[in-house]
Amino acid sequence: MARPRFRNLDKDTRNQILETAAVEFAARGFDGTSLNRLIEGLGISKGSFYYYFDDKADLFSTVVDHAWAVFLPEGELDLAAFDGENYWPALQELMRQARARARANPWVAGFTRLIYNPPDNPDIREALDVLFAKAREFQAELIRRGQELGAVRDDLPIELLQSLLVGADEAGDRWFVDNWERLGDDEVERLFEEVFAIFRRMMEPPPG
Repeated sequence: MARPRFRNLDKDTRNQILETAAVEFAARGFDGTSLNRLIEGLGISKGSFYYYFDDKADLFSTVVDHAWAVFLPEGELDLAAFDGENYWPALQELMRQARARARANPWVAGFTRLIYNPPDNPDIREALDVLFAKAREFQAELIRRGQELGAVRDDLPIELLQSLLVGADEAGDRWFVDNWERLGDDEVERLFEEVFAIFRRMMEPPPG
């Protein structure tokens, strides 16, 4: 991961470097991105690059973390504030805000395609394993809290319920990132709401 010197930069500078890199990676792929061209596009010297990152894979992994933070900023989710009445509306609003941030950061969709189709690099694979483990823990916390509140079914083992959710969620995410640019904002919202309704019906306690 990026060296402490990079994290000591001001936020705007860090974001500019990471988002410029994300656009370059999305356009050319990891393997097709020339490090020299990338450094030139970042507007820094080669010495500065190695002052901040170990190599190109280290930069890519740092962009992965930055993309995750766009979708779910730290401290955004307060499970203690959920109750039986607001559980599903609160999740719906959380997802709506994540979509709004994605639209406000056009680099996100293109780079996310690489997260689902990563390069064959052990350091990047390790970084993605950490990211997906974090995502699975996030989903597990949501399910457990929903079950506590009676908003999520508890007639299936939580591991099975989460496996079903992860499979459906990943399939949906892949489709959206592959089609993001051709969809208008209204269509994105409509489709997301329909998909959310499907997830909700799948996860809610069965009637009776």
